Amino acid sequence: MSEQSVGKRDNKTLLLIVIIVLSICLNIFLYWKLNQKQDVLEVKTQQSNMDSVKIADLDMKYSSALQDIEGLRGQNTSLDSLLDIKENEIKSMKAALYAAKKAKKISDTEYLAKIQELQNLVNDLKNQITQLETEKNILVAQKDSIGRDLDQQVLTNNKLKQDKAVSDKKALLGSLLTPRNIVATGVKGKGKGKEVTTDNAKRSERIRVCFDVEENKVADPGSKTFLLRLIGPDGAIINVQSLGSGKFQKAETNDEMIYTTKQTINYEQKPQNVCIYWGAQGSTFSKGKYTAEIYQDGYLTAKKEFTLK
Repeated sequence: MSEQSVGKRDNKTLLLIVIIVLSICLNIFLYWKLNQKQDVLEVKTQQSNMDSVKIADLDMKYSSALQDIEGLRGQNTSLDSLLDIKENEIKSMKAALYAAKKAKKISDTEYLAKIQELQNLVNDLKNQITQLETEKNILVAQKDSIGRDLDQQVLTNNKLKQDKAVSDKKALLGSLLTPRNIVATGVKGKGKGKEVTTDNAKRSERIRVCFDVEENKVADPGSKTFLLRLIGPDGAIINVQSLGSGKFQKAETNDEMIYTTKQTINYEQKPQNVCIYWGAQGSTFSKGKYTAEIYQDGYLTAKKEFTLK
């Protein structure tokens, strides 16, 4: 074998050794780098977990403080006003924590600052409550000699107000005109201004509800308005705004209700017949059972069921 061939083989062997050494070094470096990244990741995970605990702790402290405030309510108006202010401040702190919740990150400095801020608020609240209690005791001592008379006068005034409210309601109910002898039916025009009653839905052009009102000396003479609510076979209130339908408040509950139409009369404190019409040319009515409800001053005074076949 020639010296030249031996030299080439030695060079290849050396190159192979260099490559193997570099490969080993690269693997060692990559292994070290991977372990370093895992260590960093573990540190970040631990930090994130600690931040989540601190955020949850703050959130719990805010909620607990709000519950404590709620438990102090109802003793007097001055205290309730103070509690309203402090409640809003705590809610603002709780809202400010949202950014930390979203980022899942809060520093130790920020955490301790927020705890101190809440503690300062609680201490201030306690001081102001103590001041209010002191002022209240002074006022109680000042009026002790006439306190019973003042309390009795307040009770008397409240009783008079309640009695007047009851009396006013009785007077109002007594002044209502109660419909009697209610007749509800379909009607159809005939000839010159004449009309005939019908219980046939197809033939009915309008619905007419007539009733009598009796003499009532409690009711003042003058204008009286009756609201008619027609409830169709489907249970819905019949109403068309362009034909006079509208809304009113029910006296007992203040609920907003719909009426179908209304009729105003001039009442002279003597018996009178009243008729209320609903419908217009071209109106159509479904077959079935209808209910006519009559209201005055927001009170249901009468109702009548009738059927169109």
